[in-house]
Amino acid sequence: MRKVRAALLCVVASAAILLHSCNADNPAYPRENLKATWIVDIHDGEALDERDYTVMTFSSSGLVNYEGVLTLDSSNYQWGENSLRYDIYCCDLSIYGTYSGLFGYLAEMETRQEYSFIVNEDSLMTLGVDVWSMGGAEAASPYSSMTMRKLPQSYAAADTLYGVWQFNTRNGEDFSGYRLQFQPEGVLTVSRRTGENSWEMMGDSTDYYSFYYDFMALTVYDNEEFGTSGKWDVKCFSIDSVSGRTGRMAIRSGGEEFMLSYISAN
Repeated sequence: MRKVRAALLCVVASAAILLHSCNADNPAYPRENLKATWIVDIHDGEALDERDYTVMTFSSSGLVNYEGVLTLDSSNYQWGENSLRYDIYCCDLSIYGTYSGLFGYLAEMETRQEYSFIVNEDSLMTLGVDVWSMGGAEAASPYSSMTMRKLPQSYAAADTLYGVWQFNTRNGEDFSGYRLQFQPEGVLTVSRRTGENSWEMMGDSTDYYSFYYDFMALTVYDNEEFGTSGKWDVKCFSIDSVSGRTGRMAIRSGGEEFMLSYISAN
C-alpha cells in the first residue's frame, strides 16, 4: 500500500511539475487571450511585406477566420478569407480545415497545422510550427515560426476613412495625380487626374478594400499604378496615422511612404 501511495504521489507530482512548467511559460489565459483579431506580420523573425500579411480572427466558437491574398488563378488575386477551426491544449494550438485558394493554393485543400507557443503575451504572440500538413500529407511549412500582434478589441470602424482622399506625396515626391474614395460595404474607387480639375475612375470594375485598425488591403482591377494592367491584384498598406482634425493620412507599402489629404465626403 505504501508503494502504491508513493507511486501515486510521484504521478501527481510529475503532472503538477508539467502543468506548472507549461503555465510558467504560457499562462492559463492563452485560450481567452487568443479570442481576438491578430495581424501576422513576421515570419522567422523577419518583417513581411504588407502584401504578405495575414489577418487571423479567433472566435469563442472555435473558428478562426484567415484573411489574406487569395489566388483566383495564375495571374489574378484578391483579398479573401477562409474559415478554419482551432483547438488549444495547454501550450499547443491546432488549426485545421480546408483552404479555398489562400496562400497560392488554387484547388480546395485540407490543412492541419500544429503550433507551440513560444511567446504568449497580451498583445503579442510567436508560434513555432510543429506539424504542417496539406491534403492529408505532411508538407514543408513556409516558415518555422510566425509572430502576430493583437488589434484593439474595439478598433475604429472603417467609417473613419469614408470619403475622398488624394495622394500628396510618394517618398517625398509629388504624387498628386491619384485619389481613393472609401465607401460603405468595403467599396473603393481609385481615380486618376485627367486635367486640372477633372478625374476618371481607373479600371472598369468595382474595387474593394478591407480595413483593420492600422492596416488596409485594396483589391483593384486593371490598375497599372496599384496593381497590374488587365487583371485583379492586391495592394496593401500599413497606416501610420490618420487625423480627422488635420485631414491627413500617412501610409506605407513595400518600403514606400505616402501622404494623403482628405478632400470631401462621399
